[in-house]
Amino acid sequence: MNRHDLQDYLLQVQDEVRSEFQWDLEDDYANAKWLVNSLISDSFVEGEEGQFDAAWPLVKSELLSWSGNVVIVGAAAQASEIEDAMANGCKFLIADGSGGVFSHIRRPDLAWDLTVGVVTDGDGGQGLIDAVKRGIPLIIHAHGDNRKELEALIRIMGEQNVSLTHQTPYHIKGMRNPGGFTDGDRAVCIALSMGVKFDRIVLVGTRSDEIGRFSGATDPIRKFEKLKWMKRILNKIGFDDIK
Repeated sequence: MNRHDLQDYLLQVQDEVRSEFQWDLEDDYANAKWLVNSLISDSFVEGEEGQFDAAWPLVKSELLSWSGNVVIVGAAAQASEIEDAMANGCKFLIADGSGGVFSHIRRPDLAWDLTVGVVTDGDGGQGLIDAVKRGIPLIIHAHGDNRKELEALIRIMGEQNVSLTHQTPYHIKGMRNPGGFTDGDRAVCIALSMGVKFDRIVLVGTRSDEIGRFSGATDPIRKFEKLKWMKRILNKIGFDDIK
């Protein structure tokens, strides 16, 4: 599949997911617009669109200036996997609260120093809070039913570098749609859209057969249904060994 066809699929699959779960496109759109307007009105962005798009160029610059592996950290990540990745040389792009695994390794501060950004829809728990406290750039995603989580996230952010994503076919000023569905596969979509080569991307803790301990609170049955979509998307991108 060429790059253009892949990008078309990564956007089209969002419609398929909405149909599968019977979600309303207009709810996705309304919450995306709400998020943009909330950040424009909040003092930490001072009403300038460029400020709440600061994370994207920062993350992109970090990823493209680095010649080694880009490790996407998922919710099932194990401490040993993180330490192995660090030993081999890497930069981390974290899915939501998966940075919580850093608290279980020998050198958590170094792991955070190697982290270029967090891809989040706001429900990452303590791992996400830790990232915010450390000033890690956030790429924040709006969908139809995460307003409460986003409100809580906005309350704890200070001078945070953030960028915004959505999952609608519409053009929304101040936001991007890189494709994908879950925080984990969206992180891959973001890295690819920034120009990171596929063979530099390594997945850690990305599984469809178990709910990672760093996942947000969720209905297990619904979560496994979502993870099946994540696996399908990652398979289409080229990751064939997802469990």
